[in-house]
Amino acid sequence: MRKHHPLLAAACLPALALPFPTFAQNADAELAPVVVTATRQETRVNEVLADVTVIERDEIEKNGQGTIIDLLARQPGVNLAQSGGAGQQTSLYLRGANFNQTKVLIDGVELTTYDGTAATLPYVSLADVERVEILRGPASSLYGANAIGGVIQIFTKRGQRGLKGDAFAGYGSHDTFKLDAGVSGGDEHWRFRVAGNHDESDAYSTVRKSYARNKDADDDAYRNTGGSASFSFIPAQGHELGASYRANSGVAYYDEGAYYDTWSNAVALSAGTYDDKRYSFRTEQLRLFARNRILSAWESELSYGESLDKRKNYSSPTSQNRSRTKNRQWAWQNNVDLPLGRVLVAIERLKQTTSDTEKLDYLGNPSYSDAPEFRNTSALAGWTANAGNNSWQMNVRRDKHSEFGGKTTYGVSYGYRFVPGLRAHVGYATAFRAPSIVDLYRQAWGGNPDLKPEEAKNGEVGLTWDKGGHTVSALYYHNRIKNLIVWVDDFSSPYWGKLENVDKALLEGVTLAYRGSFGAWRVNASYDWLNARNKSHDATGVGYERLARRARDKGALGVAYVWRDNLETGAEMVAVGKRYDGNYLKTAAHKEVLGGYTLFNLTANYAFARDWRLEARLNNIFDKKYENVRYYNSDGGFNAFVGVRYAPK
Repeated sequence: MRKHHPLLAAACLPALALPFPTFAQNADAELAPVVVTATRQETRVNEVLADVTVIERDEIEKNGQGTIIDLLARQPGVNLAQSGGAGQQTSLYLRGANFNQTKVLIDGVELTTYDGTAATLPYVSLADVERVEILRGPASSLYGANAIGGVIQIFTKRGQRGLKGDAFAGYGSHDTFKLDAGVSGGDEHWRFRVAGNHDESDAYSTVRKSYARNKDADDDAYRNTGGSASFSFIPAQGHELGASYRANSGVAYYDEGAYYDTWSNAVALSAGTYDDKRYSFRTEQLRLFARNRILSAWESELSYGESLDKRKNYSSPTSQNRSRTKNRQWAWQNNVDLPLGRVLVAIERLKQTTSDTEKLDYLGNPSYSDAPEFRNTSALAGWTANAGNNSWQMNVRRDKHSEFGGKTTYGVSYGYRFVPGLRAHVGYATAFRAPSIVDLYRQAWGGNPDLKPEEAKNGEVGLTWDKGGHTVSALYYHNRIKNLIVWVDDFSSPYWGKLENVDKALLEGVTLAYRGSFGAWRVNASYDWLNARNKSHDATGVGYERLARRARDKGALGVAYVWRDNLETGAEMVAVGKRYDGNYLKTAAHKEVLGGYTLFNLTANYAFARDWRLEARLNNIFDKKYENVRYYNSDGGFNAFVGVRYAPK
């Protein structure tokens, strides 16, 4: 399946299509899905005063060979920059915020690593994911630091009553293979689930062929093997004790990479002298919890979580750098029902430790001047309520960080329902990001111990119409960030620069979305306009261009058709506007423009027997060549994937 013809793919258009969420024939007759991330309490999505997307299991299953990165890339408000295929370095920009300004959680456990990012996100297998919730907009009043852009929370599968097994096997282009299986069971008191998965692909060269040289011109493989187990005991109604554990390990090969030489005004091609450049990784997440309904109106939950990130970077035959980050998280959350609304009161403590074997940098200097243990203790409170056509949400949080002292953030939103189905909301929130250990202390990466936390103030207004199986929404946001951390050139430094706080940045945008059904037709569409700019100035007073790798325009359109009970097909178009690959002065001679692109994808889903489905997927059917990171492949061109799923209902 290495060679394909785009015209053949186009001929399949009527029969195949990409997955889209399935919308009920009569949406008014169904309850809206429940979300947790927007309030930290179970809330119907049509009552949430925030910009939220819920990706259900049906859509996840139709993702084919795609990763969680591919799934997120199709969502509103998301820009992605990936240096190659599966498992490669990925930057996620939610509402234009920096890749380290979005918090990622798995079942409430934070994934942040020593560099302040959710760098382990590409390694998360979709095999055991039940749903994904995306909360767009500052959320530090609920989740603390690193939530300037928003929060992505991944919820995994849990055991249910009865004994059931499920499995999936698929194969596709680039020798891509996926296999996963699980078994779950339980009764009114006991629940369990055990599952395993394996993903592998020969993938493709991370560096574009025209820039790759020597050994960099080969394919860069990816392997990921993992497993999970969860258990819960329900001694009585309203009480539950539970535990879950998951781990993934594998390897992702990569290339040396090409770059633009600003001194010689030329492209410096990759050398390709080492054929075995790779990251090996191991990630683990552990969670223990006790959920108890102490009184009819008072629910309490105690939880402890751990996340572990271990990586080895084999960048040369003699260089084997190892890093290890471990987060320990304690939380006590209380939900209290009032005569009017519901109150949230919680306390949390996060402890992060890290180690790195790279004691010396490439100049022979200590890689870290210091690498302390980070600790953060916080308390938060919130109130959500509905009264007639009015609704509101208020949250406040106090964080005490071991490096920066105290920080208070808050958020308030108000909503009004004009008529049944038509509602509006307005909100204001503050947020912050604490510099990471790398930002502060890794000298070769510009570490600066004098950095201050980044701070954000966001206002937004939205309008939603939801009736008769149709949902239309429009939202405007204006997020101002000060003390933005950026790289500043300093040629007197042995590292030619360092990280510094600049004056301010602006993240301004509009998101329009529609989803609905017309008989057997399902339609899903969105458009994002983003103005993401660094508002500071250089020494001459010249302002900067828009922030790197964020498209000003992004749109998606999907159409699916249910032919009969056992067959569904559809098609999707995703269009992304041009971006820059760096923060360049308006007067710069070289802007490194990444051209816009449009992708067309197709899938089909056929239930050929009870509990058995055949799934087929075609991506990039017109074999579009494009870049999300300069000089790197963004996908493998046109590719196909076919799988068989066993999923008893």
